[in-house]
Amino acid sequence: MRIAMEADSSFEDEFYQRPRRKPKSGKQKGVRGNPEGDSILGKEKGKLRAPPNSDNDSSFDVISPSKKRKTHINPDPLENVQRKPTKRHLQMYSDTDLSSLDQTDTPDTLSQISSIMPCSDVSMQTTFSRMRKPKGRADITLEKAVQKARGQPDGAERSFHQKKASKSILQPRLSTVREAAEGRTSDSSTQEVCVEDEPASPGPQQFERRKSMKVKLKRAASNAAGKLKSLKGKKVQLSESRLIAKCKMEDSQLEETSESKKTKLKELPFKERKKVRKMLKNNFNMIQRSKKIWEELRRHDVKESKKHELCTELMGFVKGNMKEFAFAHDTARVLQCLVQHGSPGQKDEVFEEVKDQICLMARSKYAKFLVKKLIVYGSKQHKNHVFKSFHGNVRKLVRHREASDLVEFAYNEYANAPQRLSLLEDFYGPSFILFKTPDMRCLDQMLMLQPDKKDMILSNMKEALLPLIDKTILVHSMVHRIFFEFFVHASDKMRSDMIEALRESLMHMIHTRDGSRVAMYCFWYGNAKDRKIMIKSLKTHVIKICCEEYGHLVMLAMFDGVDDTKLVQKAILDDVIKNVPQLAKNQYGKKVLLYLLCPRDPHFFHPDVVKILQEADLSTTSKKQKSIRHRELLEFVSEPLLKYIADYTRELVMDNTSLLFLSAIITHSLGDPTAAMTAIAKLASEPFVAGSLQNMHIVEHSAGHMALKKLIQSDKERIQEGKSVLFSQILLQTLPDGGLKSWAACNRGCFTLAFLLELDHPEVTDLVTAQLIGVRNALKKMTFKGAQVLMQKLDAVNGEFKL
Repeated sequence: MRIAMEADSSFEDEFYQRPRRKPKSGKQKGVRGNPEGDSILGKEKGKLRAPPNSDNDSSFDVISPSKKRKTHINPDPLENVQRKPTKRHLQMYSDTDLSSLDQTDTPDTLSQISSIMPCSDVSMQTTFSRMRKPKGRADITLEKAVQKARGQPDGAERSFHQKKASKSILQPRLSTVREAAEGRTSDSSTQEVCVEDEPASPGPQQFERRKSMKVKLKRAASNAAGKLKSLKGKKVQLSESRLIAKCKMEDSQLEETSESKKTKLKELPFKERKKVRKMLKNNFNMIQRSKKIWEELRRHDVKESKKHELCTELMGFVKGNMKEFAFAHDTARVLQCLVQHGSPGQKDEVFEEVKDQICLMARSKYAKFLVKKLIVYGSKQHKNHVFKSFHGNVRKLVRHREASDLVEFAYNEYANAPQRLSLLEDFYGPSFILFKTPDMRCLDQMLMLQPDKKDMILSNMKEALLPLIDKTILVHSMVHRIFFEFFVHASDKMRSDMIEALRESLMHMIHTRDGSRVAMYCFWYGNAKDRKIMIKSLKTHVIKICCEEYGHLVMLAMFDGVDDTKLVQKAILDDVIKNVPQLAKNQYGKKVLLYLLCPRDPHFFHPDVVKILQEADLSTTSKKQKSIRHRELLEFVSEPLLKYIADYTRELVMDNTSLLFLSAIITHSLGDPTAAMTAIAKLASEPFVAGSLQNMHIVEHSAGHMALKKLIQSDKERIQEGKSVLFSQILLQTLPDGGLKSWAACNRGCFTLAFLLELDHPEVTDLVTAQLIGVRNALKKMTFKGAQVLMQKLDAVNGEFKL
């Protein structure tokens, strides 16, 4: 009793005098522990589960442990405050104090003790419990039973059951430690206090030691020895677990090194990363060597013998891998160079490897250029095979973004008439694909020999052409040819349906001959709504269209077919008159202006062009008369054209290409030409010095002389039409006195004076003859042809005149 009290007092003094240490974490805890094992009861406040009492079952309350821990609610908050600082030390005290052997409970019978399974943790093995903790919940039945057996002697079962039957919650307090130290309590570790009804015992309880400490230690030692034997058996399992952990550690290290390599690869510059990626490809060394040979082979300064050696070496690298190399951007160029500079045998080897994939290569972004090289540099058999490969697949290839360019190139540049027809037959129907007719040269010939198939062919063409109305596809001339053949042979209903689908996409077709013809058909046979939409689609490209070889024909067809002249003036002619100088310098733009002045004039337009334009007269959708339509357009452009002559007189008069254009404006315009004629006359009234090359006079200049001749001769038509403004009169009125005499000093000047006399206008003739008095003798001495002609004209005009 005294030892226990001294131990309790020393524990209390140590607890209250020493400073409290910080709790250690799981990693900082020591390996060494209690040799008897840590008490599981101290860690878990669970209710004891006792076996049923055979004597009095009703007086013993069996409480089943719950699977989940329940939070204990303490009704006394002050008691919790007093208990918190001593919780850890009370558990240690209960494990080490000798008095803990005296107050424990025993099971009811020996059969209950024998039925308890031994606990695997109550041994010296618990030394390692801090290193390896079981994941599951430990079995504490044996430890509870042992504590019961140590507490009270046999025969105290009745008091044990009475104590449990009270159903009171027992709470240990810090005050029990002090009472035990003073000798007022029988348990030094815990004091069970009734919280509900029973008050705490007023006096201390006596400690009774039933079993010695040696017995306890001996039992613990025997349990520890048994556990050591089990540890020897588990040594192999421990080594295996360590090996598994080591392997996992090595794998994690490998993953870390691979991640570090990846990060290092990302940190490389762009060129080095690109090089590393290339090294991962198949046949990297072969590709690198082939590219070096290609770099040397494609140079222009390499001799033919050296090229032959390089081609032979290159063939050794690429042979057997051409199908793979043809689809890469770098090796495709190697094969193209080999086809271009290789021998016929080497070209045959390349062709034999890739001939089965012509259509597939045509769809590739890079391999299509190899097919193009085979068409350009290949033999006749190679070209024929390429066109045969296209046959039957043209409709699919034309709609492909990459293959359409290749088919267009083959159709325009290297295909002959039969090969072109074979490409177009895919649009006529499946029967023409399966059953080829080699004697046919065009669709006109087919319909002439087989008129019963016309409806079938046109329906197939319509079905094939409607999906092609896309701006990326309509730029190809082969598609334009199909559309043109359709419009030539289609009925009015089919034409109107196709025009409705095409009217917004004409801008992409008018740059070719067949495409411009399609646009002309659209203007001729379209209704008013279609024409309005088509004109608006061309509105922003008027000048470019007027300057094209085939596009200007669309403008001419528009002038012939559109009845709404106000729309044409606003959308088309406004841009035309603003850019007259630019159009006048272009041969096709000038024809647009000339067509407004004198449409279908054979002096300015070829008979074949006139024949094509005459088809507009067959249109049934145009209601306005052709003359009225032409006059409305001419009135709109006459004044701007005459003003253009007045502003650019010298450039027009001194240019041979503008001579007819100048005369056409003055002759056919509906405005007043006086300002334009006066500007030309002022240019002719400049002082004339015969033989001057720096500032050649208009009379002596070849183009100027012809311009004066055309204008003087056009006065005859003006006189017949009853017009009062004559260029001859304006010229003579503008010239200074004695100006005609200076013209007689040169050959072309004499011809110009002769043209004035041929006009047979009395006023003009009198003025000319009056100014030529006294030059007849000089004309007789001159030897050039113009002087002789002028002398004849002067003699013929009223033989009464004497010079």
